Amino acid sequence: MNCKIEMLTNMKMVYMRNIGPYGSRENIEMMKRFKQWINQHQLIDKLKEFGIYGVPQDDPEKIPPEKCRYELMLMTNRDFSKDQMVQTGHFEGGKYAVFTVIHTTEKVNLFWSQLPQMIQNNQLNMRQASIMERYREEEGVCEFLLPIF
Repeated sequence: MNCKIEMLTNMKMVYMRNIGPYGSRENIEMMKRFKQWINQHQLIDKLKEFGIYGVPQDDPEKIPPEKCRYELMLMTNRDFSKDQMVQTGHFEGGKYAVFTVIHTTEKVNLFWSQLPQMIQNNQLNMRQASIMERYREEEGVCEFLLPIF
């Protein structure tokens, strides 16, 4: 599987968080709510420019699945600090290796099972940060962003 290298800049962002098993129905419902929120706040241009990032915050092999934090975030410089539906924060950019995957359970599981080999094959020097998923307008495809030096 081929990768491309991408630099993400430091930016303000908004996000929603769910606590529970990764891949759960709640995370799917959160994505629907987040997309509705994006539409209601006229942020379609930011969605097209940056996509929605899915960020697992915990290792399910170390943290019980029911306590795993999953966030959806959108880059925007607009201030939503008073909005009760989202939280705001700052995204630390950096260098990422980007892998594009067909968004099916089978293909995503295959990606994760082959990840150590892909890191080695592409000679990636990983840095300590979350591996992120990115969803753009193209349905059926997601990107995995691996933080690298």
